Amino acid sequence: MGLTATAAVGQAGGRTGETEARFLGGGFGERECTYPKTAREVQLSGCCEMELEIGPNGEVLKAEGTCSDPVFLEPTRRCLSVQRFVPATRNGQPVQARQHLEYEWRATIPSKKNLCKPLRTS
Repeated sequence: MGLTATAAVGQAGGRTGETEARFLGGGFGERECTYPKTAREVQLSGCCEMELEIGPNGEVLKAEGTCSDPVFLEPTRRCLSVQRFVPATRNGQPVQARQHLEYEWRATIPSKKNLCKPLRTS
């Protein structure tokens, strides 16, 4: 079973000393990032559009979102709880900020199809 996560990265308004939080990638621990059993049994892939609160230390403080199938929401929250981010900055200092992240669960080898696109257009 494949698992991928992507996050938007950018500058906050292009001002010096201000950046958005950035997903560092990796860290998909086997215990926290376990593929949902019911989804695995039927080879179900899915996507979650998540809104995160990232603390000034890069820790995920809160994760809310919508998934293509509800079976993926709690496992996504659990997996994101152990991920780390480069925190957002304001005036060069780390601050708490919101970050949008698309989290994909793939039951098969990754394809070119974006599983999150239907969530954004519905």
